[in-house]
Amino acid sequence: MKIAIYINNSNISNVDCSDLTKGNPGIGGTEYCILLLAQLYKRYYPDNQITLIASSKGILPEVDDIVIENNLFAVPQTAKSIAADVLVVSSVFEGKPLPIDFFSAVEAEKIKTITWGHNFYLNDFCNLLVKNDFICANVFVGHQQYDRYIDHEVIRKSTYIYNMYPEVSEPFRKENDGKTVTYIGSLVPTKGFHLLANAWKAVLAEVPDAQLHVVGSGKLYDRNSKLGAYGIAEESYENSFIKGITDRAGELLPSVHFHGVMGEEKKELIARTSVGIANPSGRTETFGISAIDFSSRGVPVVTIASGGFLDTVENEKTGLLYHDTKDLAGCIVRLLKEKEFNEKCGEYGKEYSKQYAPEKLIVKWHEVFELVLKGKRPAIEMPTNFMKNNLKQFRILNRKIKNFLHWEYAISVIGIETIGRNLLRRLGH
Repeated sequence: MKIAIYINNSNISNVDCSDLTKGNPGIGGTEYCILLLAQLYKRYYPDNQITLIASSKGILPEVDDIVIENNLFAVPQTAKSIAADVLVVSSVFEGKPLPIDFFSAVEAEKIKTITWGHNFYLNDFCNLLVKNDFICANVFVGHQQYDRYIDHEVIRKSTYIYNMYPEVSEPFRKENDGKTVTYIGSLVPTKGFHLLANAWKAVLAEVPDAQLHVVGSGKLYDRNSKLGAYGIAEESYENSFIKGITDRAGELLPSVHFHGVMGEEKKELIARTSVGIANPSGRTETFGISAIDFSSRGVPVVTIASGGFLDTVENEKTGLLYHDTKDLAGCIVRLLKEKEFNEKCGEYGKEYSKQYAPEKLIVKWHEVFELVLKGKRPAIEMPTNFMKNNLKQFRILNRKIKNFLHWEYAISVIGIETIGRNLLRRLGH
């Protein structure tokens, strides 16, 4: 079997990505997962061939071959030219869904393709996947993301495989000082840092010696971004939260520390952390790998009970999930003050994170590749948990009605949501 995996690495070509099993070297989660799949599939299935189709030369993991192709629309042709049996491509390109012309290229080249859902899909994108005969499978990265589409026909091509996370070694957290809080993520609106910044003074009111460490930058996804006066994030976004972490004179609070983009060295900081914060807004989180960054080293996590975090954080066991962002500060304070509870969450988290170990998940990727080669589709799995989340009950009911009436292309909940979203955009909201 010859598998081609596409990576748009033009923005990270100077980052050492030669061994992703050591941890994220300071790149976006999507890029990390793509390169980790290439490296680990070759390790576990050495008889199969892996070719990375990359947009830039870069410093990439060892696979059978690396082909440079900087034109997205030529990627299917490149995969065909190297006689690939299957092409794997992320469903997001430069922060947006794959454009329609890419799907036209896939169809023109008749290359069997697997889309990998590192972002949420709207109805039109789902329809593109359904109608293209050479999109043979679609892999979501989480159970909750998969359930979101249970009543759309895209589910007939879909499965879900959690993102792999190599088991970590030392250092694990050995000391909980009851004051160190660490955020990991890009400093852009969709990653929710503004919520943490605006809650920080409330945390200090309860725990005066608390310290906030921030790993990430407004340049994590775009190294060319122009930052604001404090050099933290893009100017308009920086202005939206800066008052929460500055004093009356406009100086950064002494309790707030920005580390910028970090690679492997961030594990030392995590090992000194009492509470880890992953995207407080939950927006865009199909999985939430930053939560596993913390749990795997024994640090409890605080974030919102939404999206992919329902797959990666277990409330009251690996940390705390809130439903209202007004409760963010209170959850942080509880874990800082309740040391025994904090320790229990940390210890449980180390075991919990092992479910994402590569040896457990790479097999599922191999199964998907074999299904595609055989011309078969994954079995549909009906939702089994968090039934009150994200209108899931209505999605299930709609699926059952459509099955009973043998309707394939009737309206779906994601279809209604997309119509509503587009209407709000036209109204300027």
